[in-house]
Amino acid sequence: MKRAPDQAGFTLVELLVVITIIAILASLSLPFYRLGIAHANKAKCESNLRQIGVAMFGFAAENDENLPESGGVIPYGTTDPTTKTCGWCQQLEPYVGPGTGVGGKDTIFQCPDSSKVIPENQTYSYFNGAHAALADTGGFAPVSLIKVKSPSQHIMAGDIAVAGLFTSDDADKDDYTQDPAFGGNAGTIPIHLGASNVLFYDGHVASLKKFDPVTMTTVYTDNNTDYLHTAP
Repeated sequence: MKRAPDQAGFTLVELLVVITIIAILASLSLPFYRLGIAHANKAKCESNLRQIGVAMFGFAAENDENLPESGGVIPYGTTDPTTKTCGWCQQLEPYVGPGTGVGGKDTIFQCPDSSKVIPENQTYSYFNGAHAALADTGGFAPVSLIKVKSPSQHIMAGDIAVAGLFTSDDADKDDYTQDPAFGGNAGTIPIHLGASNVLFYDGHVASLKKFDPVTMTTVYTDNNTDYLHTAP
């Protein structure tokens, strides 16, 4: 007489096969899951920058077409001794809507990626594109919307994708004299799959790996210049 199959052993083999298949499928899907998270973070960052742009224009409408003026290192709740202004992020608080102010867990001033990758960006992850004001006046000054000649090319704000440029408590990060988005094109951008999100004065946000002096500018003049801040 033939012996009946060991039902318990057979069930165990089936279970091991199922577990193996699940493990293989999980390992195959993990990269796609991570890619999905990366794209979601990038989209959230783009949304943040668009909201910042709307707030910038709201501020300008009530301040003679001038955007928030940046100074030196300005922690939240303090003012710059020279400009007598608080940080540009704090200046925009009345225009960003409830629940999105500085210090919240879901603030528009935090990039989902750079706030985790670059320690000093944990609270303030974006820069105020103020270089045109410095190039125009030689010192601290607000950017004037009236003087912006190429809205679709002129950088208004963007990701800080370079470590070591600012302190973590600075609520007034800007590009007066440095390249926070691309690091002088010297290294790999550690956020958004190797790209920075950049907001332009016409309201569009672009995901960029490097500065292109043909299609971008940071000065008022028609002659574009790069983030190394050579003379315009």
